[in-house]
Amino acid sequence: MKSVQYADFFLAIKVDFVYSAAVKKSAKISAVLLSALLVFQASAKEFGSEENALVQKIFDFRLSLRTSDTEDECIEKIIAYRTSISDEIKAFSEEARLTCTNMLATAHYNCEYAKDMRSPNMEKILRPQYEKIIQFTRANKAADPNPWFILTSADILNSMMQFLPQSESIKIGLQEKKDYADVIKKNPTMSFAYTLSGWWYYYAPAVGGGSKKLSKDFFIAALTHAKSGYDKFYGNINLAQFYFEEKNTAECEKLMEEAEKILSGTRYVQFLKSINAIGYSLFDYNMNSRRDKINQKLANR
Repeated sequence: MKSVQYADFFLAIKVDFVYSAAVKKSAKISAVLLSALLVFQASAKEFGSEENALVQKIFDFRLSLRTSDTEDECIEKIIAYRTSISDEIKAFSEEARLTCTNMLATAHYNCEYAKDMRSPNMEKILRPQYEKIIQFTRANKAADPNPWFILTSADILNSMMQFLPQSESIKIGLQEKKDYADVIKKNPTMSFAYTLSGWWYYYAPAVGGGSKKLSKDFFIAALTHAKSGYDKFYGNINLAQFYFEEKNTAECEKLMEEAEKILSGTRYVQFLKSINAIGYSLFDYNMNSRRDKINQKLANR
């Protein structure tokens, strides 16, 4: 539910990128330093049919979380779901197991973040998964990771940035840009990869390679290639919010209505409409530095 990140949101990036002029000069060095953690080459190893099927089921589950009435309810559902698949994933490859648990850890983090963006539980949720990713990639540097592993690991790394030294966060951010591009090159119809790329280019400053224009292009591509309910829902949401920032009210409202058709009655769409009504977008709300101000304005309406 990366209320993407939230994010699922998050797919959503939960920490404001901080780059200095020195970052641009050290970009190549940083990418090399991080390559020990995430090195993705050649064609990726395919998951089995049962592994791929569960990945898609988890995406469906994450979308269904948007119907939860409270964040606590959302968290309870995630814990129960994780327990329900624990036996099933025992037969999976380690990479597929990590992919599935990445997705659920991100969803859990997003619910906790929505509940309290300063919650001490957030790092407790993310760090064990982060360490498993690092251990796996170090032990399998010569392997060709599956694109779902790459993307779901990036979700965890994005959210972990706020708990890591700034220098390490910068390295991760720079490497992710490359990894997203590699996944798209090899999987040109993978909607989720375009979504994460859109978020990356939106939040990264120009000195670090960010571009609002490219962000919009990626969000358009994400919606164009969307096939699942999850990808269609967030594809409509993300592009709608981009149009909101461009003051293209007609297109924003049209896409928000499309999202609501996919998941009718969700409080999430209504919430986004409420922050739009006071002049803010989802992109604003996903920035720690702005969330308190927006919540206060909503409370004073």
